[in-house]
Amino acid sequence: STPPTSSRALVPNGVWTWRRVDNLLDPRDGSVVQVQIGGGTKAVLSDQNFVRLHTRLQHFIPLGRVDTLSLRGEVGYTLADTREGIPQDYVFRTGGTGSVRGYAYQSLGVSEGSAVVGGRYMATASAELTHWLDAQWGIAGFVDAGNAVDSLSDIELAVGYGLGARWRSPAGPLAVDLAYGERTHEVHVHFSLAIPF
Repeated sequence: STPPTSSRALVPNGVWTWRRVDNLLDPRDGSVVQVQIGGGTKAVLSDQNFVRLHTRLQHFIPLGRVDTLSLRGEVGYTLADTREGIPQDYVFRTGGTGSVRGYAYQSLGVSEGSAVVGGRYMATASAELTHWLDAQWGIAGFVDAGNAVDSLSDIELAVGYGLGARWRSPAGPLAVDLAYGERTHEVHVHFSLAIPF
């Protein structure tokens, strides 16, 4: 097994979010974009020099009177010579609710012994079609794909797909999804508040 290690970093981080949607809690039309940038330097309490970039996009397209197509993408890159010395919070893993359904939370990344650790590159994509049966209840079908790697030559997307139920609660649509992960041949149940980040 890999011996435990610890890394430290003092990381200023900035987040910019842009929203143009028809309804903040239950959008059917519009887009949301979020960009984050942060970093650390050996000159100020960090074990490694790095810059972390992370972008998320969600776009909603109304189909007919009650259906909605939601497209989601996420890209991350930690600019550094190596991931060694960078705390795991500032590299990338993915999988689970809100990323690649059909896999356990943050189970997709770089294999190191028996562990999965973060990589410097990450990308996910998702397409989801929701059909509302009435004012409160809906069903959704979705396909997700993504992974986190330490080298672009290692990219091999993990794919998950499934079906879910949607309930319009006062706090926004609640989602229960049943998803199958092609890579692991496992089925996972995911619960979430199905509103944009």
